[in-house]
Amino acid sequence: MSRSILTTIGFALSLIISGLGAMSQAQAGGAYGPDTCKIGYVWREAYPGDHTCVTPDQRARAALDNRQAGNRVSATDRTYGSRTCRPGYVWREAYDGDTTCVTPEQRARVKYDNARANGRYQ
Repeated sequence: MSRSILTTIGFALSLIISGLGAMSQAQAGGAYGPDTCKIGYVWREAYPGDHTCVTPDQRARAALDNRQAGNRVSATDRTYGSRTCRPGYVWREAYDGDTTCVTPEQRARVKYDNARANGRYQ
């Protein structure tokens, strides 16, 4: 075979191999497997293993809410047990059993993000 044909075959094979590699990564979801977020989104990390894709601002908000959690629980009201929120706060409900106290607006945002989670993965 001539050198140009071998070069062409080599080039074609390299394209096929690189395409197969890209295909397997896409099937896995990307660098972080099926939990890889689309560009512009990051894991919320409201709780260990929370890979819900949200905006960076919402991840920062979840971290702030987690840090402030103890300050938002009522010291005297036990209507809903020891995790009863102070007036003006409600349970976040990022997952079943999430009793982190947040503003009603933030709980609505968490619900919004949870409902859109599947469309935010690669």
